[in-house]
Amino acid sequence: MLETIVPGADEVKSSFEDEVRFYDPGENWSGVKCSACGADAGEWWGEAMETASADGFKDLNTVAPCCGATVSLNDLRYVWPAAFGRFALKAHNPGIGDTTWE
Repeated sequence: MLETIVPGADEVKSSFEDEVRFYDPGENWSGVKCSACGADAGEWWGEAMETASADGFKDLNTVAPCCGATVSLNDLRYVWPAAFGRFALKAHNPGIGDTTWE
């Protein structure tokens, strides 16, 4: 189905994982902001990710040092789309505009 949506993509593939993982935008990484207050979360995000990863991403909640709110790592505002999951559809260089929606 994805191949019909992005027929000009260099590569289209799917992947299934045994455990939850973080799908990042790779070289398109542009940072992350707190979902509660909008502050740059880059300073504390890495440590929060390490803590969550140690538990297999079973608990994504953390306390944001910027504002003290309890936030989910999944709900942070990733400047370029990112997500947690066990399944992914990937289209490398899809040749289409913005692929996000809100």
